[in-house]
Amino acid sequence: MKHINYILILLILISCSTSKKLTEPSSQPTKFIFKKSMVSSKSGITELKSKTDSLIKATYNPKGKDSLMNKELKEMQMTEFLTQTPETEIYIEVKNDSIWRYTKQNGKMIGDYFMIQKNSGVLNYYDKSKTVNYRKYDLFAKNHKYEIIENRKNKKEINGFDCYKLTLIKKDEESDTGNTIYEMYVTDKIELPIHSVINLTKLVQNTFPIEIRISEEKLSGLAEQYELIKIE
Repeated sequence: MKHINYILILLILISCSTSKKLTEPSSQPTKFIFKKSMVSSKSGITELKSKTDSLIKATYNPKGKDSLMNKELKEMQMTEFLTQTPETEIYIEVKNDSIWRYTKQNGKMIGDYFMIQKNSGVLNYYDKSKTVNYRKYDLFAKNHKYEIIENRKNKKEINGFDCYKLTLIKKDEESDTGNTIYEMYVTDKIELPIHSVINLTKLVQNTFPIEIRISEEKLSGLAEQYELIKIE
């Protein structure tokens, strides 16, 4: 009889322990590292060259300080920037509702810190000491129009997270390169918005991107790519 009582007590304890584990919320990761790179194809380079004159014209001011030499330098720099940009790493650190973001290249931090609240579009620029907030910029102020295409049938497991395909198309009728297209694999298992990682001008809550590809409609052969490489 004693043996039966011990077995019953043991089973109750195991049951309680299992129940506790099932009801406990899973902890959310607080640090993410993304690899950022530019990817291009031969067609993309050709498309860029065909658009270069109009792109330069948009930034060239004949009545200002720009000279013909400056215009030619801009053309060279634009091509190099879009086709030979070195890889960088984007670091995301979450502390309560504050999201801190900074960039490293070859192991060294470049630029300063961005800080943004979870559901806010206001980017706060901080110096490297994280004590001086020297600028603020509201991502959502311009109220851009977006087309949202959600495809939950297009699934992918990335870094242990179940993801689905989400495409956002930012409408821009005036741009020579057309609309901006954000193709992403996102998860709703991490309670952070897309603009934690990239400066998206629209709030998409609790939809965290694991992979991102950003391209212009008329420059589809050139894209900015983000890949999650580490989670803590």
